Amino acid sequence: MFVLAMALSKESVERLVLAIALLLLVYTWVGYPVLLSFLRGFAGLSPRRTPPARLQHNPKVSIIIAARNEEKQIGAKLIDCTNLDYPAEQLEILIVSDNSTDKTEEIVEEFAKRDARIRFLACRGQLGKSGVQNHAVQNASGDILCFTDADTRTSPDTLKIMMENFTDPAVGLATANVYFGQPNSAVAEGQGAYWRFELLLRKLESDLGILATSSGQLLMMRRELFRPLPVMYGDDCVLPLDVRLQGYRVVQEARVVVYDTMPSSIKGEFRARVRMTARNWTGTLARPAMLNPFRFPLTSWGLISHKLLRWLTPFFLAVLLVSNILLAVRGEWMAACLLQVAFYIAACIGWLRARKGASAWIFGYPFAFCLANVGFFLGMVKVLRGQKIVSY
Repeated sequence: MFVLAMALSKESVERLVLAIALLLLVYTWVGYPVLLSFLRGFAGLSPRRTPPARLQHNPKVSIIIAARNEEKQIGAKLIDCTNLDYPAEQLEILIVSDNSTDKTEEIVEEFAKRDARIRFLACRGQLGKSGVQNHAVQNASGDILCFTDADTRTSPDTLKIMMENFTDPAVGLATANVYFGQPNSAVAEGQGAYWRFELLLRKLESDLGILATSSGQLLMMRRELFRPLPVMYGDDCVLPLDVRLQGYRVVQEARVVVYDTMPSSIKGEFRARVRMTARNWTGTLARPAMLNPFRFPLTSWGLISHKLLRWLTPFFLAVLLVSNILLAVRGEWMAACLLQVAFYIAACIGWLRARKGASAWIFGYPFAFCLANVGFFLGMVKVLRGQKIVSY
C-alpha cells in the first residue's frame, strides 16, 4: 500500500482517500442493512420466525432494577412489575439503591411491606450501575435474570412473552423492542428515525442468529451465563457478548415493546451518545474473541459493521469533506462538495431552531445525525484518553 501511494500523484491519492471514505460510509449506513436483508432472504427466513413454543413450566425470574435517585419513576415501575402476568411464587423483584439521596429507598420499602415479591437492597458508596447489578445477581434466586430500568414502562404480558424464547435451549438472552416517546423537538424527531434504523438492523441480525447487542431497558438471560460486569461497561453491550462467547444465541423479541423517554434536549442527547460510545467501544474490544472471524465469522462481521464502523463515522465524514474540498479547489467533485456543504448548513439550521425551542422541520434529521456523530467522536476521544464512565 505504501509503494502504491508513493507511485500515485497527489491528486490520485486524494481521489483514492475520498473514494475509500465514501465507500465506508455507504457500506455502513446502506450496504450493510441491504446485505443483511439479502442473506435473510437467501436463507429462506421470513421476517417473523415461527413463534416460540409455549412454556410448559415457569422458571423463577429475578427482576433486577438498579436505582439511584429515582423517586419520580420507581413507584410506577414497581406497579408495572407487580402487574406482570406471571406466577407470583416464581417471581422476585430486586430493587438495589445505589446510595440514593432522595426518597427512592423509602418508596421501595413501603411497596415491599405490601408485596412479598419485592426485595430492597441498599449499596453504600455509589458503585455505579454495573456494580449494583453485580450485587443484585449475587442476591438473586431466579433461574432467569431480567434487567430493566426504573424509567422503563412495560405491559402485563411482557414477561410471559419474553419467557417463551427460553423454551429454545439455544437461546441465552432475549431483549425487547424499545419505543421512545416522541417529544416535540428536533432531537427526538431525528433520533426517532435513527432508532427505527437501529431496530431494523437488530431484527435482521436476530433472524440470522448473529445478534450480539441488546437494549438495557429490558433484557433477560439465563443465570448460569451471567459473568460479573466490569463497572466501566454497560450491561446492554457486554452481556450479549458474553452469551455469544458461550455459544448461545441472542434474540430480539419483536412482539414485546417497552417504553422509555428519549432525551429531548441537545445536552441530554449529546451526553447519552458520548457515554454510550465510550462504554460500548471499550466493552466490545474487551471481548476480542467475538471479533475473531475464524471463530465467529458472521457475528464478528456484524459487530464490525453495526457497531465499530458506525462509531468511526465522524472520522469518515471528516476525511470525506477534507479530501472533497481539496479536489473541489481544482474543479473536481464540485457537486459532491456542494451537497456536503448543504447538508451541514441544514444541520446548523436545525441546531439553531432547536436552541430556540422551535420545530426544526426537515432540518431536524441532518442536525440529529450530526449531533450523534459529534457524540461518537467525543466518546472515541474519551476512549483514546483512557477515561472510564461508570455513571447511569
